Amino acid sequence: MGGALLYLKIRDRQSYEFALASAAVALDVHRGIIRQARIAAGGVGTKPWRLTSVERALAGRPANADTFESAVGNAADGARPLTHNAFKPALLRRTLIRALITLQERG
Repeated sequence: MGGALLYLKIRDRQSYEFALASAAVALDVHRGIIRQARIAAGGVGTKPWRLTSVERALAGRPANADTFESAVGNAADGARPLTHNAFKPALLRRTLIRALITLQERG
């Protein structure tokens, strides 16, 4: 897959090692349309988590903020956060949107 790549790591400002959430994003965009996407999230489970539903939601759509917002809406489906990490699904969605917008702006 050709295109642009980005890794974004969100940390607690007191920690320099562990991500609260991270996103690895690869987009193949041609004439403003996303041809293919590869997305994985970290810091939200015991291992990196491939987000195939988000990838499918992006494919064939315009590379813009509205598309990104819509596509990541279900990124945390199936997650079962506990009391101490209930903030993570929302943080994951914000991290993904930030990564996608940053990648699009660089493209």
